[in-house]
Amino acid sequence: AEQGLRLAAECQPDLLILDVRLPGMDGLTAMTQFRRHLGSAPIVVITAFGDLSTAVKAVQNGAFEYVLKPFDLAEIRGTIRRAFLAAEIPMAADPVETVDGMLGKTSAMQAVFKQIALAASADVAVLVTGESGVGKETAARAIHRHSSRSSGPFVTVNVAALDPAHAEAELFGQVARGMCVRPGLLGEANGGTLFLDEVAELPLPLQVKLLRALEAGEVSPVGGERPVPTDFRVITATDQNLLTKVQAGAFRHDLFYRLSAFEIAIPPLRERQADIPLLARHFASERRGTTATFTEEALAELTSRAWHGNVRELRSAIEHALVVVRAGLILPEHLPAPLPPLQSELGSASPQGSLNELAKLRAADLLGDPQAEGFVYEKFLEELEPALLESAMDRYSHECAPAARALGLHRTTLKRKLDQYGIVK
Repeated sequence: AEQGLRLAAECQPDLLILDVRLPGMDGLTAMTQFRRHLGSAPIVVITAFGDLSTAVKAVQNGAFEYVLKPFDLAEIRGTIRRAFLAAEIPMAADPVETVDGMLGKTSAMQAVFKQIALAASADVAVLVTGESGVGKETAARAIHRHSSRSSGPFVTVNVAALDPAHAEAELFGQVARGMCVRPGLLGEANGGTLFLDEVAELPLPLQVKLLRALEAGEVSPVGGERPVPTDFRVITATDQNLLTKVQAGAFRHDLFYRLSAFEIAIPPLRERQADIPLLARHFASERRGTTATFTEEALAELTSRAWHGNVRELRSAIEHALVVVRAGLILPEHLPAPLPPLQSELGSASPQGSLNELAKLRAADLLGDPQAEGFVYEKFLEELEPALLESAMDRYSHECAPAARALGLHRTTLKRKLDQYGIVK
């Protein structure tokens, strides 16, 4: 770094590619000094030892890009091309020294750390996806902690846990007799971050109201005559496929696009097995008064498991082992028995179960939609019937007579319905 600084002062390069681990001054420490010589010229940081702390420091110190080694020529060539095309590289101040909560040395998790750092530096809506127990809320907290809103509140809302009878008032607040009875969770997030966990469970009527609040920057309390201005950044999380729910009509497409400006997908633990020993030792170290260590056999057993409950299940297993062993060596027999797949995984493996769940969700939404009152049965059939008719026509080579016989319809009725839905005969 010292030699690079001398060269930068002499020739003012158009681009700097900077490694993190260097003899003497490290790359991240040198970035601010390089910036004085480079002006707005881009800095590309490269490292083989990426973690969340490194990613955050690199981005907030003004790195144009954060590239993990090993990389191929096409990747670095594309990074250089984008750097030269950039008109100006904005500077970020106050680098964060420490980051807690997320651990991982695998490339999959280092990529997540990079995305978290990028999300923290931009005040946009973020959708965090991943299976139950992967650490979606931890990621959301990390984004908030290293964002420009870190001094503001971080308000967590578990949508699935909201009381359906009072969900609107809990979220948007309530006014009675001109007095604020309940401020509402959206109002409490003013100046900070609102984290909506299990956002896929949000009822359609509240989806409409949330979209309006996000677009207008104001919240309309229940019973209130005037909206209340508010300013918060929204981060949402789900273990479901929101796009599938959009296609099924169970989630508004406009709200989906509004919430997913930047998406972070956290991989399940079974896809980053090399992180398991690191996490296991970390969880063990968190327990006060514990001197237990893992045998190689115990670590091998931990690494071999599927961990359907992901990091949450792993932490629970380590706590169990520490209770059993108290001190000394942790052996495979000190670990609890592996848990079976979660019910959601079993359900997702069954197409019939998945179809039934989607149908129930759509039926519930229609029944709760005031505009559909009196037409729920008709609208429900109109949404499902075209798929059945199209499948029948495809199966019988678009011949109406055999398709009508299989469906139990008169041929004239089938033709009328095909015309109604615009299905090619």
